[in-house]
Amino acid sequence: MDRARFLLGVVLFAMLPANAAPEPPHTTRVLFIGNSYTYFNNLPQIFAGLAQSGGQGRVETTMVAPGGWRLKDHWEKGTARKVLAVEKWDFVVLQEQSTLGMSYWVDGKDHVNSDAVFRPFAEKWAAAVHKNGATPVFYLTWAGKNTPEDQPVLNAAYVRVAKATRSLIAPVGLAWEALRRDNPQIGLFSEAHGSHPSPTGSYLAGCVFYATIFHQPPLGLPSKVDGNPVNLDTEKPEMDKAAHLVDLSDDDAKILQTEAWETWRRIQSSGGYPEITSSRPPTVRPLPAGLPLSGRRLEGTWKGTILFYPAGPVEMELRFACSQSCKAHLEIQYHSKDLPDESVELSDFRIRGAGLSFSDPKSAGVNNLAVHFVGVMSGTGEIQGTAQASNERAQVLGEWKLKKITP
Repeated sequence: MDRARFLLGVVLFAMLPANAAPEPPHTTRVLFIGNSYTYFNNLPQIFAGLAQSGGQGRVETTMVAPGGWRLKDHWEKGTARKVLAVEKWDFVVLQEQSTLGMSYWVDGKDHVNSDAVFRPFAEKWAAAVHKNGATPVFYLTWAGKNTPEDQPVLNAAYVRVAKATRSLIAPVGLAWEALRRDNPQIGLFSEAHGSHPSPTGSYLAGCVFYATIFHQPPLGLPSKVDGNPVNLDTEKPEMDKAAHLVDLSDDDAKILQTEAWETWRRIQSSGGYPEITSSRPPTVRPLPAGLPLSGRRLEGTWKGTILFYPAGPVEMELRFACSQSCKAHLEIQYHSKDLPDESVELSDFRIRGAGLSFSDPKSAGVNNLAVHFVGVMSGTGEIQGTAQASNERAQVLGEWKLKKITP
């Protein structure tokens, strides 16, 4: 350095105010709007802990996540819109209910069916986030443990709305799918047959958000994150308590970090959004033509199983008394302390050609919805049929098959 440049540096330094301090690091503020997939294991704090450990400056998070809420519920009756409006945010994470706001049960399994409820409110939320100067981030979630075939339906719904609204996608569900395939020994689910994340699953989600928001690899981040545990009864963080939100082995943490980063890199190579494939939600099989029905064929007791109720499989029994006309009686046996067995005289039982129909007006196994049954007699002499129930938030479909046990 020559003498002139040195003197210039001294003069410029002397011109600084005596109390000048270094520029504070940028604070990244992230609002999480969702439900239990967000509050389980306090995902926002896991993300914030990883970000601060990774040298991303100060990270502040706020969570609005009542259990089971849809983006529709948040828009129409929650506090999230006010929280969005009254504070300044850099990113707003939007998480829909796990089946996109509409429960669709087929043969006792909860599937993803349609984005008809999700799409319009996702668009409203993204527009509101943009208007408030923040970046919307859609939290692409994972398929249930017993329904991995639903992941393409989730992918398609989130990609369509994210592209249409110029939003980011955090591809958490894609990372889960890859982990389940390549490292099935790592437990991502908290329940044996459920869908909620274990602490390991939430750690993977946190790593994906780290890559999505900061565009940096989460490799080498801590395997343990401390914070405030969430009380699952109140669905709120216990601010007076501290706990290990997640505590993994270094080897498992490395696997999760690597998968999160590789998943994010893959979607960046395709323009920032996952490639989607066409898929159809499952449904029940159509019934065969069936044999002609008569009182003589039906008379007696028929027993079997119905794959319909979320509590299933469930035992089903039909009793037919046919003299001048046929009367029918339905028994549903749940064998559950939470659900009373059902015994129903079927006032609307009908025979039309080769088909029969009846309904259970208030079935405990599907939240007291009316269940409508149709059936036929197959070539093997069994009665087989389908059942369906629905309201504005759910559609339930299933199949049943009965064998004659008494004449």
